[in-house]
Order: sequence, then C-alpha cells, then structure tokens
Amino acid sequence: MRKTSVLLFLVFLFIVSCENHVMPDCSQDSVNRQAFAYLKEWYLWYEYLPAVNPASYDSLDKMIAAVKYREGDVLVDRFSYAVKKEEHDNYYAGKRYGMGMSMQRDEENAVYISLVYPESPAGVAGLRRGQRLIAMNGVTVEELDENGAYNREHRNDEDFEEKTDWNNVYNAENKGEAVVFKVLDEGNELETTLYLDDYIGKSVLAYKVLDHDGVKTGYLHFKSFITSSEDELNEVFAYFKKENVERLVLDLRYNGGGLVKIARQLVNLIAGDKVKGDEIIKLIYNNKHQEQNTSYKGEVLKNSLSGINKVAVIVSSGTASASEMVINSLTPYVEVSLIGETTYGKPVGMNSKDICDQTIVPITFKYANSQDYGDFFLGMEADCAASDDFKHDFGDEREEELAVSLYRLSNGKCPSNAEVKSFEKRKTIEELIPIQLKGMGKIDYTF
Repeated sequence: MRKTSVLLFLVFLFIVSCENHVMPDCSQDSVNRQAFAYLKEWYLWYEYLPAVNPASYDSLDKMIAAVKYREGDVLVDRFSYAVKKEEHDNYYAGKRYGMGMSMQRDEENAVYISLVYPESPAGVAGLRRGQRLIAMNGVTVEELDENGAYNREHRNDEDFEEKTDWNNVYNAENKGEAVVFKVLDEGNELETTLYLDDYIGKSVLAYKVLDHDGVKTGYLHFKSFITSSEDELNEVFAYFKKENVERLVLDLRYNGGGLVKIARQLVNLIAGDKVKGDEIIKLIYNNKHQEQNTSYKGEVLKNSLSGINKVAVIVSSGTASASEMVINSLTPYVEVSLIGETTYGKPVGMNSKDICDQTIVPITFKYANSQDYGDFFLGMEADCAASDDFKHDFGDEREEELAVSLYRLSNGKCPSNAEVKSFEKRKTIEELIPIQLKGMGKIDYTF
C-alpha cells in the first residue's frame, strides 16, 4: 500500500505541478472546478454531492459550504472547509501573529486571561491564565464595554465621534504596536506591556508532576497536533518517565485536532507497552480508494511510560478530531475518564489539496480503534462534569477540572458535585448516516 502522511484537520498534500513550465489557470472558476473534481474522487460522501456548477460560486469556501453532506435537515459534514494555502501551511508550522493569548468572561462579566502561549508576546510580557484584566492601554474593562455599547447605538448619528472600545483600543494590524495591560494577579495589581509580533505557537502550554495522595501524577496541557508537537511531547514524556509518574491527567480542553502521526505518537507515549503490535488507529476511505485504508500499530517509544493504568482526560466541546482519536485509541487499554463536558464529535478526517494559492480540506476518511469502534459523531460524554476554571492557571490543583480529575483518579468516582446527569439516548451513527460504504467490521457504519 502506498505510504502517506495523514492528519485530521489537514492531511497529506497533493501538489499541483505544472508540466513544461505552463502556468496553471488560477482563476476562481478553475480553482472551483478542480476542487469539485477532487471531491467527486475523494470525498467520503462523494455519491451524494449535489449537482452544482462550480463556476457559479465566487469563492471556494462558498462552494464547499453549498455541497457539504446533509442527511435531511441534519448537516452531517460540519467539518470540510477551504482556506488560503499560506494560512494552512503557517498553522501546521506553528506560525502565529498577535498577542498569543485569549480571554474569557465570568458570570459577573469580569474578563480573565484564559490562555497564553509560551514565548508569545503575552508570555514574554509575563501574562498568564488566571489573571483578571483591569484595563488595556489605560481604558478600563467597564469603559471599554460602555464605549462599545455607545458606538453601536450612535454610529449612524450625524455628529458621531467614536469612543475607545474593544475594537480600537489598539491596532491589531500594526506589527510592533505596544499594548499596556493592567491585571489583577492573586490580589496584586500588575502592569506590563506587550508588543504585537510574530511568534511560534507551542503545542504544550503546561506540564508538571504532582504528588497527589502519594502518587506521582503527570499533568499535560496539550493544545494542538502540529509538526513541532513531536519534539515537545518527547521532552515532556522524557521528564515524566524520569519522574516515574504512575497516573496521568491529559488536558485537551481546547485541542481541536491535527496530525494523525502525532495522535499515534501520543498514544504510544502513554501506553506503548500495552498497545505494542495492535492496530490502534484504522483509517477507512470511500469505496473508490480502499487501497488507501491504513492501520497504524502501537509501539514502545524511547520515552513511552510503563505501568500507566489510569488516565483522566480534560475535555470540552472544543475537543475534537485527533484529540478524540487519542481518547478512542487509548480506551481499550487503560482506564480513561473524561472530565468536563461532551466533546465535539469528529470521528472522520481529511486529505487536503493545494490548488494555486488555496487549499481545500474535505472529509475523506473515517477512523476507528483496535476494537473497530468509531461511533461518536455526537461527541464523547464526560464521566464527571466540571467547568473550565479560567480563574486558575493550568496545572494549579485549585483549578476545577484538574481537581475533579485528580479526585477521579484517586477514588474511581466523581465528587458528589460533579456527577453527570443522565442524558436522553443519543441517536446512533446508523440513524444519522444510512449510506452504504465498504469498510471494516463494526466501523462499517453504512456511510
């Protein structure tokens, strides 16, 4: 079988070559037609593509949106998309621009820093998750909110003068622009300045070893499955192995997926001795390309842990794709507990295609674990309910989801305030996608 490099958000690249140095036709009509031809060949649900004229769409993303697979009123394909090639390449290279942070509001409308990339402008400035924002460039959060409401209400007034709000408190397009932050950190006011710039977005945002109830427990916050993840994970697990961790908390709450090869590496690092030789990840293509079906076997890596029997995985509605693949692949071998809320539900992956300066990223395969299971289009339900406690930093044992994870690992049950209520029975994938596709065993979900 021909070897390929596979990912879940964006998979292997099909390079458009130009023979005899003839320049390709990169008009939007041509790009759309090439993309539609690719869909007819590789799209998982190719038989159900609607009859459209690709040239009638003025952008590739509009065409993709129009042809994505539906089953009645249900949009089954929530995933396929198109993007500029440069953006696609930069994402997997970890290339980012801006502050390198995100913020969230609590129930009282206060603003907290919820994520900071190490070595980003925000990270260099000393900002971190859990800090409460007081002011930006001398304008308080309350003023920014009030001014924003004023601007929206009076924008069409004849004598309107725009006030400083969230949209103009700094110029995001001005590389090198200084942004002054005043934050409250553990009761202390701090002021620092960051400068908008390019940075590399790390996959690992935090890791440490906790001594919980006398058991060494590794904690890892893993943000994305990208090219640089391989070295980052090796560094983390070398440390965990040196420290002889016995349990693991894997934090995937913001991880939307990425490269399959990194998912495979992570499974092997966690449970290499248990998965060795088994087909831990299976990829199944449409009936035009069964020769592409691939099984990845587990193996013991240099930094694989031994003796890990319990893993708590922190998840959210944003936990998807390769993250779910790791959970699904580990489940037959170790006791996996999900902490947080139901995951996104994406047991399928993509093969991307570059067309001139654009990239089409459609669903081209489904995946399953060693037990031929991959039925979670509606997401994976949490074992213990917990909220994203962005008032505490990653790895802080006071943080709610980490605290619940540690309790579950120690006691084999949820804290009394974290029990997940019973849910209405979910529809199965067979009910959602009643279409025939040749596959393998129980994962032949007739799509």
